[in-house]
Amino acid sequence: MPTSQHLERPAPPAAPPPRGRRVALAVALVLAVVLPSQLWAVVRPGAPGDAPPASSTRARSGTSAPDSPAATADRPAPRSAPGGAMPAITVEGDRIVRDGEPWWFLGYNSFVWSGDCGNDDEKMSAQDVDEWFAGMRHDGHGAVRLFFYDGWNLDRLDAAVAAAREHQVYLALTLDDAIGGCGENDKDESWFADGGERSTFRAHMEMLLERYRGETAFAWFEFFNEPSYEGGALREFYDEMGAAADAVDPDRLFSSGTVAPYWLDGEDNFRDVHESPGVDIASLHEYDENEVESNHGPGVRANSGGKPVIVGEYGITAGSGCDVDYAGRAALITEKAQVYTDTSAGYAGALAWAWQPGTGGCDISNLDQDEPSQEALRTFG
Repeated sequence: MPTSQHLERPAPPAAPPPRGRRVALAVALVLAVVLPSQLWAVVRPGAPGDAPPASSTRARSGTSAPDSPAATADRPAPRSAPGGAMPAITVEGDRIVRDGEPWWFLGYNSFVWSGDCGNDDEKMSAQDVDEWFAGMRHDGHGAVRLFFYDGWNLDRLDAAVAAAREHQVYLALTLDDAIGGCGENDKDESWFADGGERSTFRAHMEMLLERYRGETAFAWFEFFNEPSYEGGALREFYDEMGAAADAVDPDRLFSSGTVAPYWLDGEDNFRDVHESPGVDIASLHEYDENEVESNHGPGVRANSGGKPVIVGEYGITAGSGCDVDYAGRAALITEKAQVYTDTSAGYAGALAWAWQPGTGGCDISNLDQDEPSQEALRTFG
């Protein structure tokens, strides 16, 4: 979770013991710190939620692109998928599907990949990204979550898409940060009420939808990283932006980018957001290092609106000076992967935090240096 400053998470409804640590680096010359976060003590056992009302799920084939409109100064020419494109990712009920079969994935997060955010020793070049993808699994089950905010380098994104196709790595693209990371604004009620902010977001989203329409290297887009409910403004925003996205590319899937029910002030709000017709995939972020399935997982699955659940972020602190070494983290990653790739339970996969060069030692973001964990993610399954 990249942040422009080290912010405390809001406390969950109860006062449980700490639930692990997270490191976030986003601005130059700010030292990485480990933030305590909180567990929600009341969790709900269960399986995936009941099927949503018919109006809450968009019909998506994910296999065809509409005719391309003419390019203008304001509308970049859409790019159709090239020959030999990756199989499209689609959603059917609470499953993510590839080639007609339930799909699972494993991989990484990065907000420093494009050189637009992070300290100088963290920022990656296009060659770095290509080498990173080359070292991942190439069997169609590898994925990365990349942050790409308004004004970031489109040439770098084009290069990442080309590398993803070459190495058969799927991309999830997060369009904005709800917690003020990488120079973005907090997405509070005043932000949602600001027509100018909404228009800026929509223009950024529509530009990317048009540019990459038909590009099957993208598994899905994600509206926000870690949004809050904001009195229902989030649900209304997802309804509106989902309709706008459908008008440009009705086959592009969208994830919610949420943390867990406690972050949205309860299960009712979490379910409300995921019943939006603009949302195709529910999101869980967890840093529960001492648990296999996060204690928040059952509540997320039970309130996903009948949609598949991805673990968009999970993290385990390891390295020199830690209680857990790289081999220990690799073992924990494998245990979590066994749960989070269980498509029969409504999960579809998980993305580890984080691939962030320059963060050695005892850290949560040093997966670029952790060969045992890389091997575990490459060979699982």
